[in-house]
Amino acid sequence: MKKRFLSVILTLCLCISPQSAVYAAQGTPLPEEVRTISGDVVPTPKEVYDAMIALKEQDGYRDGTTWTNDTPYSSSSGYYHWQGGTLGGTNISAVGCVAFACILSDAAFGNLPARMYAKGNFSFEDIKVGDILRVNNDAHTVIVLEVSENGVIVAEGNLSGEVHWGRGLSKDEVMDNASHYITRYPEGYDAPDDPEADKTIADGTLDGGLAWNLTQAGTLTVSGSGSMPDFSSTNDQPWNDHGSAIRKVVIEDGVSSIGACAFWSCGVLSTEIPDSVKTIGNSAFRDSSLLSVTIPSGVKTIGDSAFYKCANLKSVNVSEGVETIGQNAFQACTSLTSISLPASIEEVGAAAFWQCTEMTSADFVPGSRQVTMGDNMFMQCYKLMRVTLPAKMDRIGDGMFQNCLMLAGVEIPQGTKSIGSQAFASCSGFTTVVIPDSVTSIGTAAFSTCPLKDIYFTGSEEQWRSINKMGDTTSAVSAATIHYNYTPATNPDDGDDSNDNNNNNDSDDDHNSTEHPDDSSTNQGRPGDSSSDQSNTNDNNPGQNRPHNSSSDDNNEDSEERIEKIETWKPTTPEEIRRYSCVGKEPVRYTPSYSNVYSIDVENALQGPMCFHSFEAVLGDYTIGRTYNIYALSKTTYSTEQEIQLTLEIPSGIYQKDREYKMICVTKGGHPFLYDDLDSSPETITIETNRFHAYALIYKDL
Repeated sequence: MKKRFLSVILTLCLCISPQSAVYAAQGTPLPEEVRTISGDVVPTPKEVYDAMIALKEQDGYRDGTTWTNDTPYSSSSGYYHWQGGTLGGTNISAVGCVAFACILSDAAFGNLPARMYAKGNFSFEDIKVGDILRVNNDAHTVIVLEVSENGVIVAEGNLSGEVHWGRGLSKDEVMDNASHYITRYPEGYDAPDDPEADKTIADGTLDGGLAWNLTQAGTLTVSGSGSMPDFSSTNDQPWNDHGSAIRKVVIEDGVSSIGACAFWSCGVLSTEIPDSVKTIGNSAFRDSSLLSVTIPSGVKTIGDSAFYKCANLKSVNVSEGVETIGQNAFQACTSLTSISLPASIEEVGAAAFWQCTEMTSADFVPGSRQVTMGDNMFMQCYKLMRVTLPAKMDRIGDGMFQNCLMLAGVEIPQGTKSIGSQAFASCSGFTTVVIPDSVTSIGTAAFSTCPLKDIYFTGSEEQWRSINKMGDTTSAVSAATIHYNYTPATNPDDGDDSNDNNNNNDSDDDHNSTEHPDDSSTNQGRPGDSSSDQSNTNDNNPGQNRPHNSSSDDNNEDSEERIEKIETWKPTTPEEIRRYSCVGKEPVRYTPSYSNVYSIDVENALQGPMCFHSFEAVLGDYTIGRTYNIYALSKTTYSTEQEIQLTLEIPSGIYQKDREYKMICVTKGGHPFLYDDLDSSPETITIETNRFHAYALIYKDL
């Protein structure tokens, strides 16, 4: 095993001990399962699962049990010693998430030796039940309980300080985020086929003539022609006694609907839905274990609460043709990170995406249909940072974006009639909004507790005054600058079925790109714009869209014309000028500590309005001098288990001998962290941190 891979694993989460790999953790005897599995016997994946899951109901391993780097194992109380043999000639002792994975691994494999592979040297098809994955940019360890075509189900310790069983990781998430893969199955091992996998364990017929069949492997197939009946509750499901055993649902072509409550609380991880299905019933997959789902073009209606509280649901593909999304349809899908809705959508119900706490972007593909919008649609989507609203919509509903803490700005499309009560209330990063002159009323507390700075209104001052502003609306917007007769850029893609908003030279998605401190979008200089990783702030996309050199005069003339057409962003508003002035023009000079376990990168960076709002929240009597992006491991690593130390040279433009310096970090979630200077030199600042992305160097004259 390559030692560089070993060092990453051990340094991050393992406490190394010179002791041999024996069980000595606080004198606790091994579970019986470990002692009865011989090191010479390779268990089947089913046997591995049974051995691991047997621990789930034992004291100390139950879901929610406290499990940290200090409990139940620590450097003072005793490590957990793994029986998986040596890695790179070193016996492994562990605490935290690694200890938990090792315990379950030993319970299943006994003394079987382990092999480890780095990212790029294994495929998703290699992963089996009982394998260990290092995820989150090598900062966390999980063990695989189940594998499906869409992803894996894992068990883990020290997930927010607790034991957790049953979290889902999609296939893409595994392959993108797993840095190392550890297996104790022998090289070349093929899991034996289960001769009873396709054996029917339950079957029956449904009202209307459909048939169903559930196999030993957990595949439930519904076949026939016609509509599936609705069920009143989980107890009404004909497969209720086997619900937890269902892992895959196959709806065969010819079935025209999925009944209400059909798979509520079932263990289904994946589903196949044909175009023949026109309706997905109310609560059809509610509280199931789905990892991902594709809604085909034949479906017209997604019912109320159809996917409510599907906590493992990572991705949803809604095809062109879907027209209605019911209320609460995806509420509390706490793993869903984004949603894109097609141009065919005509109605989205109340609270459809309420409490999707990991969602960062929501896009409606531009279309010609009027979209009816429900109340509280994105309420408590705390990390929502970018929204593209429908080209035609009736209103901004009550509480539509309430508590969307990362949302910095929204463009409301022309034709929208009203902005509902508390629509943007408690959006703590919300600074910019585009309001069309079609709006006739703004509800009570629509912008309550928002740091609203700029309102771009497409009508005249007289039209603005004529809007019915209810309750405290007038006072809430009094601190903002109102820009009258604003003309939004026209999107050439309007009416298209595509939704590509990632053209860095296209300014036509004005105001829809909002800021998140871990977004390095290069869209700049527009209301509600996001932060930008720009070390060269005078050129959009350095090296991109430049003409090729040529000795031809004609070609040179063409080049000059093309150069003139390249637009470079310049700050225009006072707020933009203020942010721009804090981007360093001098080279960044820094020194990481020799003892750091991670490499780091520091760059001059233009930060967006949300980051600046967070910086200013803790500034006090300090001034922002420079803004940076500081990364560890990758640009999507926002925190690590161990701290690094960094010494940064104070830039000459803000250096004075009689100044005191500190740093602020705003990372994923938008919360600011203040760091004092740990060194005594007036020319440098030293900090220790395990949080990464947007930073501000601040100073105060003594």
